Amino acid sequence: MKRVLSKLVSAPSCIVLCASLCSACSGEAPVDPDVSSSSSAPSGSGGGDGGAGGAGGAGGAGGDAGAGGDAGGTTTDVTLRFEGRVGEKAFDCATPFAGLGTAATEVSFTDFRLYVHDVRLLSEEGLAVPLTLTQDGLWQHQDLALLDFEDRSGACSNGTVETNRLVQGTAPAGKYVGLSFKLGVPAALNHADASTAPSPLNLTAMFWSWQAGYKFLRVDSVPAGADAAFNLHLGSTGCAGDAASGEAVTCARPNVVEVVLEGFDPLTTPILVDYAAAVADSDLSVNAGGAPGCMSGPLDPDCGPIFARLGIDIESGGMLPTQQLFRVE
Repeated sequence: MKRVLSKLVSAPSCIVLCASLCSACSGEAPVDPDVSSSSSAPSGSGGGDGGAGGAGGAGGAGGDAGAGGDAGGTTTDVTLRFEGRVGEKAFDCATPFAGLGTAATEVSFTDFRLYVHDVRLLSEEGLAVPLTLTQDGLWQHQDLALLDFEDRSGACSNGTVETNRLVQGTAPAGKYVGLSFKLGVPAALNHADASTAPSPLNLTAMFWSWQAGYKFLRVDSVPAGADAAFNLHLGSTGCAGDAASGEAVTCARPNVVEVVLEGFDPLTTPILVDYAAAVADSDLSVNAGGAPGCMSGPLDPDCGPIFARLGIDIESGGMLPTQQLFRVE
């Protein structure tokens, strides 16, 4: 039986440089059937496919990872596949989707991107084995990866032509029966200088200037017949500290969610990222107050039901065992 758990992860203080924005850098997308690329990167507010990413790896976790391998200590290449979903249908920028939320609203999408980090494979022995991410200079930096389901087609004009549905790396050879990862950006990277950040942290469309941090999850939609868009932006809030002057930044609500999926083979089974499940208890046809949709405000009435389905208690900022965005079949 597949089980889905979640817990909220606190974020430590971090030393930062500044919080200015950047434009997209150039680069080449990874070659893979699930990764599309173009000969040149788009520019502007939507960001591009980024430039040379940081060479730093997710090192330091090798000791724990070794515990999950065989006696010979061999490693194997790992490719984890993620799929953007709207219920039972594959996400598509050009297609309207009907029947979403409590009012069965039809919506068209303009964006669908998210950051994940601290990816671990769960072994039969109950170990959480870190996946050492490939430093591709585009989609992955240190232990962070950007998943990008939009392709700048249809209404997704704010996005990029390039897409990415993969998290790639190496791990000790062995049998794995689950996966864990965090939805969000690590605190040490979340408030860095976006104008000089390596790809995939150089996308202005994924940076929250008013919070001096990143949007961990961005899904923007336009409900049919509504007066405004319904946007879902998850990120840290209640942050204090002057990033521009190099002060440590702490956030009252980190809003980083750890997702644990068990009872399946992560090397062969795709992980589904289902927007319809996240908004199942929301009325997308109206804005209940505050920003259009949910911008992670703890007092925004649209955020309560969405946060519950992300695994966050909107009242306390604590964890809930109710994560529904990610699942496997």
